[in-house]
Amino acid sequence: MLTIGELAKLAGTTVRAVRHYHGIGLLAEPVRDHSGYRRYGAAALVRLLRVRRLRELGLALDRIAELLDGAEPALHEALDALDAELAAQAERIAAQRAQLARLRAASPDPELPEPLAVIFAKAVADGAPARAVALEKEVLLLDLALHPERTDAIVAEYVRVYERLVQRPDYAELARRFDALADVDADTATVDGLAADMAAMIRAEHAAGEPRGSWHPLAEVVMSDWGTTMPRSQRRVMDRAMELVADLY
Repeated sequence: MLTIGELAKLAGTTVRAVRHYHGIGLLAEPVRDHSGYRRYGAAALVRLLRVRRLRELGLALDRIAELLDGAEPALHEALDALDAELAAQAERIAAQRAQLARLRAASPDPELPEPLAVIFAKAVADGAPARAVALEKEVLLLDLALHPERTDAIVAEYVRVYERLVQRPDYAELARRFDALADVDADTATVDGLAADMAAMIRAEHAAGEPRGSWHPLAEVVMSDWGTTMPRSQRRVMDRAMELVADLY
């Protein structure tokens, strides 16, 4: 007669698993002997071996309980059903992998519409600060989520703005100055100076751009909350720059 530890070892499982099978009624719990220990016989070992094998094949414990106490043909039917389910899963996985391959081939960043993904990849290749690019991407993702009906217009406008901005001699320098503030507690003069320069650029782009459609009623709340995730000095610059161009919005 076997102790629970010996039973678990011979069956290639754990004592914890055996106790769990007791708890759910999958394996009968033997009475204790005069020493207070549970002792298991060959029948318990055979059942536990069958449980382990069916688990390895992917069957759920509740289904295993039904099958072990049922007729042999039911077991083959369950395995046939499991095989069909796995085949269907394999087809879905293959389709998902094919879709991922198409996305990777078509766009450098599957999270963004292709024109924007190309722009961001070019910005990184041109040496734009990685943190600044990441922040800009988050803003775009939020804008697209808030205004899904304007996706094409948002993409077109961003492309137009980007093409104008890269022609500005101060654009790259402003981006570098802003990125540098992520690691420091900037003084008021530095914050105000950068905010004024950014406000001037915003005004120039606002004058050159096209009127934007209506904003989502939650846009201000969402964007304000997003701003709290920025480093303190960068947030101060953005808040001050927005104050300077408040009349535009």
